[in-house]
Amino acid sequence: MKIALVAENGFMRTSIQVNIQSEGYEFTGLEPYTLYDVLARLRDVHPHLVILDQDIPRCNCETLVRSIREDPVLAPTPILVILEQAEDPSVSRMRRWRRVAFLPRPLQVEALLEAVQHHNSN
Repeated sequence: MKIALVAENGFMRTSIQVNIQSEGYEFTGLEPYTLYDVLARLRDVHPHLVILDQDIPRCNCETLVRSIREDPVLAPTPILVILEQAEDPSVSRMRRWRRVAFLPRPLQVEALLEAVQHHNSN
């Protein structure tokens, strides 16, 4: 199973990478530069699961979720959003999209791996 993580925080990317790879999953960490760059790189990787950090200043998370859902190649890909602020109005709007799940911060490794395993079994 290929997993792509879009996160600006290098420590977060490394931490998640170590845990994901220790479970035998293929991992690609993407630092967001622009929305179009992220979408192009996701199309190249063609992951089975996309994990997004809600706090990506250079690339609005809600816009990225919508763009993935509207992309003919990426649309079926499940998305897991790591929430910075669960009460943010964008979260309510993102919940309307199919195959989008959420994990709160602080991120618990066990919850992350459980969510990944859940998406792997679907």
